[in-house]
Amino acid sequence: MAVDAALERLREAGGDLAIEGLPPQDDAWPIAVAGKERSWTIPLRRGAMATSGIARRQWVQGHKPRHHLLDPRSGLPVQGDLWTVTVVASLCEQAEVAAKVAFILGQEKGSHFLRKHHLAGLFVGIDGSWQAVEPWPLHLMEEK
Repeated sequence: MAVDAALERLREAGGDLAIEGLPPQDDAWPIAVAGKERSWTIPLRRGAMATSGIARRQWVQGHKPRHHLLDPRSGLPVQGDLWTVTVVASLCEQAEVAAKVAFILGQEKGSHFLRKHHLAGLFVGIDGSWQAVEPWPLHLMEEK
């Protein structure tokens, strides 16, 4: 019962995960990464993955769309054209912080941030477009 309750709490939090070991008879865990209009399955062999974005927590306040990601420079919800940013790192806390920072910075500066820290990432725009930051597995991203 405690495990089921813990899993339910984790499902509600969503977006972050870490792996330990490999699945039986496979060389990676198949992880679903949702875009706005499509999703991908990415193999994860070690480490953690976190997604930050406006896909879940948004509302309208005084006829203005709002969301939970605040820009610390202004104290207001981040303004931009991103839907989500997903990052892979060694630890879940690294992936979570990097995904939020990259989202707040926006696609151009956020991509530079991830490259500087040698982190793989996926930026998904509000319009459904996407851009990967290597070493994201680009060969798995194209439609088949």
